[in-house]
Amino acid sequence: MDSIIRSLRWPIVSLLITGALHFSAEAIWPDLRTLFVAPSLAPLLLAYGVWTGSGTVGAGGGFTTAIVAGAILGLLPLALDVVGFGMILGHGVGIGTLAGVYGFAMVVFGSLLGAGFEMSRKAA
Repeated sequence: MDSIIRSLRWPIVSLLITGALHFSAEAIWPDLRTLFVAPSLAPLLLAYGVWTGSGTVGAGGGFTTAIVAGAILGLLPLALDVVGFGMILGHGVGIGTLAGVYGFAMVVFGSLLGAGFEMSRKAA
């Protein structure tokens, strides 16, 4: 559990700042909605997941712990897409949920990559 807490601190802070900037930019310029789509944000969310998975294993956690940490971090884009973009900015809850689940999956996929990489380095 300690490895999850230590590995999530900075990815959470960074993802919150990223989400706030994204939300603010789209609230100011609604036309950005056509550019800030799930596939264009996927590499960023994947990178956050890699950071989390790698950091969790580096902090002493195992593969499963890293997946759990990725799932916890993945709740942030899910909540932002459903509540922030879906409800507040009016994109629609269905679209927000779809984008949120996609974002959640990208973070978890990234944590699998990062954890797998770190675990294979330790094994070698």
